Parts: sequence; C-alpha cells; structure tokens
Amino acid sequence: MKTVVCPIFAALALTAALYHCLNHAFFKCLLFLGTGAVLHATSERNLGRLGGLLRRMPWVGWAALVGVLASSGLPPLNGFVSEWLLLQSFLFTLGLPSTFVNMLVPVVAGGVALVAALAGYTMVKFYGVIFLGQPREERLAQAHDAGAWERVGLLWLACGCVLLGLLPAQVIVLIDNVTHALVGAGLAATVRANGWLLLAPVSLERASYSPLIFLFVVAASLLLVYAMVRRLYHGRLRRAAPWDCGFPRLTPRMQDTAEGFGQPIRQVFEPFFRMQRELPSAFDAMPRYRVVVQDHFWFWIYTPIARLVENVARLIGLLQRGRIATYLLYSFATLLLMLLWVRR
Repeated sequence: MKTVVCPIFAALALTAALYHCLNHAFFKCLLFLGTGAVLHATSERNLGRLGGLLRRMPWVGWAALVGVLASSGLPPLNGFVSEWLLLQSFLFTLGLPSTFVNMLVPVVAGGVALVAALAGYTMVKFYGVIFLGQPREERLAQAHDAGAWERVGLLWLACGCVLLGLLPAQVIVLIDNVTHALVGAGLAATVRANGWLLLAPVSLERASYSPLIFLFVVAASLLLVYAMVRRLYHGRLRRAAPWDCGFPRLTPRMQDTAEGFGQPIRQVFEPFFRMQRELPSAFDAMPRYRVVVQDHFWFWIYTPIARLVENVARLIGLLQRGRIATYLLYSFATLLLMLLWVRR
C-alpha cells in the first residue's frame, strides 16, 4: 500500500518555519537592542551585577518584556503563533512513506515543546536578573534610559511582535506565495474560508486559535479583578515592605542571581558537559564556590587536533635554526635526493 502525503501538510510545515523565521527577526532584534541599551547605560556585561533597572530604564524594560514574552512563546504574541503552527504540522503529519521518519515525528514534537519550555525558563532568568529586584551595584543608580531614536527602534520592533501575534491570518496570506512556489500548495484559501478571527490552518474541526479572543478574555479578566479589588477594598491603597522570608532587612545579596537560575539546568544536563567544581569546606575562613562548564567535544575533537598541530609545528620549527649554512645544507641534501630519484 503506497502512502500519499497531502501537500497541505507540507505547506503547513513550511508556513510554520517561515513564520518562525519572521518572528525571530523581530523579537530577537528587540532583545539584542534592549541588551545593547543596557550595556550602553551601565557598561556592564555580567548579569550577576545588574538588577532593578526597570525603574531607571522603563522604556527599555517594557520593550524588552514584550520581546521576552514573544520569545517564550506566550500568547497572544508572535512567538506562540509560529510554535503552535509548528506543533500542528507534527500532529497532523501521519502516515509518512518512511517508517523511520514516522517514529521521529513524536520525538521531534516533544523536542519542540522542550525547547519552548527552556526558552521560557531562560527568558525569566534574563529579564528577572536584569530588570527586577534591587540594584546589585551602587553605580546602577546612574543608569539612563534609552534616547529618542533608541525608543523608536525598540517601539517598532515591539509593535511588530504584537501585530504578528494578533494578525496571523493576514501574515499567512502573504507567506502563501512562497509556499506555492516551493511545495505547490498553501494555506491562504483555508485561512480565508475560516475568517480573519479564527486561525485554522487545516480545518476548524481539527484545531483553531484566535489571538484576539484570547486577548479579550485576558483583558476582561484583569479588568474584572481590578474592579473587584476596588469594590472590596474601597479603592484604598496600602504600601508596605515586601515579604522577605522572615529576614529583617532585604538586601540585593538575597535576590536570585543568574548563577542560581542556571544551576538546575546544569544539574539536568550535567552528563552532556564537562564540569569541574571547587567546593569550600566548613572550616574555610573565606569559602569559595566555583564551577567551570566545558564542552566534551572540545576535549574529544578539537584539543587532540590542536595538540597534533602544535607537535608538527614544533618539529618543523627544529629545521629553522636561523643559520645560512644550515639552510644551504638543506638545499644540498634536497638536490642530492632529487638526483637519486631521477636516476632511478
């Protein structure tokens, strides 16, 4: 029995990939610009020395938050749309001609979900360590917000992330020309038939997503909570110190650090890396904890090659003594060998 793969599923996978590339062009550029603005304002590259910049750099902080949410794949921003389409392409792709590829489809789908979860985890680390909490260095109080032109660059990228997330049907219609040229099929006809409010790449019965309805539900829930709080507490505003786990004074040293966020990931993926730990003892006057994370392939592949190149270069270096008489001797010996070879 011969299995025939429907071209619409190939178009779905290609549309998801192209949409994801477009999304990356927006939210990755937004995050890079936000990081550059932080570097320009603080002259600091170490995440562990930053913190509390949202109050001093609100434009950069809120724009970076849009990029962080989009990169994490949270609705209704653009990152969720492409990841959702990508997962749909895996779920709908059944009965491929190759048995081995059929076995890989659920594995790759699980890998996509894992990558999305890890992206959310790393974005929480990125944003929380830089913009939330208290400043970890005193000189961060002099950090300045983005300038006028910097704000324009951040704002249009943030708006792109929002629009690509709220209007996926219109974007898919534009991508349809490319999918038709490459795989001979597209999603534009199906998307138009289902209307602009619902995004159904194949059919409404299989799967659909409406970013505008999702945004309306979230906004209505927030307004309802706000109205209930205003109603129950009569609009009173109370200010109090933040909860500090029982400590009398909360300091920046008590906050989560970049190293603290990364430690669970290091524990999970420890077999894939080469780790060297320096642990303090209970009797050290100045305890020190240090972890060096390195790649196995660097020591398995590149280090032996580099060592071989160094040894060969060292042997070749023995021929270079810096004496003209030695070089003339090399030339004479080479000439004799060539004459013997020609004679044979």
